[in-house]
Amino acid sequence: MFIQTLLLVLGILSIALLAMGFNVFFRKNKKFPQSSVGHNKEMRKLGITCARSTEIKCRRDVDKKTGDVGCAGCGQS
Repeated sequence: MFIQTLLLVLGILSIALLAMGFNVFFRKNKKFPQSSVGHNKEMRKLGITCARSTEIKCRRDVDKKTGDVGCAGCGQS
């Protein structure tokens, strides 16, 4: 009974992994799709940027206006 359950679970897991990785496993160029926000073209088209670059821009803008550097709220010291 235990071995049958274990084989069933392993079979279901292997099918799930193949289904999730189908695009990567069977793609011609074998390249994993870019999921990083900073390097994804589609996210850049939507205006979505990574938190780090947003924070750097925010601090730079606040520093130019007031000379102070605020937190992530852009202007809250």
